[in-house]
Amino acid sequence: MIRLPRADAHLLLAGVRVLAHRLGRGPTPEELAELLGTAESQVRLQAAALQDLGAVALVSSAYETHLEIRDHLAIEQLEDGEGPAIGDDLRAFDERKREEAEKLAHLFDSGEHEKLRQDQLRQMDDDLREFRRRKPRNPFGGD
Repeated sequence: MIRLPRADAHLLLAGVRVLAHRLGRGPTPEELAELLGTAESQVRLQAAALQDLGAVALVSSAYETHLEIRDHLAIEQLEDGEGPAIGDDLRAFDERKREEAEKLAHLFDSGEHEKLRQDQLRQMDDDLREFRRRKPRNPFGGD
């Protein structure tokens, strides 16, 4: 289980409360990460730790996963202090994933993938024509 400081737990619960008030429903981890300005993966890890404590519930439906507060007093048993220093790594990971998604979107939006596909098909067609033109060698050695 991730070691979560009490201050971070209070911040996460406050974010859930604010977004639940604004949206009229429990917030998704993505919405909460945007509000807190942290990586989504970090919010998911923290929410899982709070779920283990019984402070929040990650409610999954067919459409989304959202957070609901169950027992806000459960976080009082957490220690003060620093948690794991993986926040920067998680932000870097989320940034790399976002850049990768942008590259793929650019590839498909620009039509470059279609050009690559056509080039591959043309090369395969040329290879097949060349293969048909070549006379197969005699396996018995009488060429």
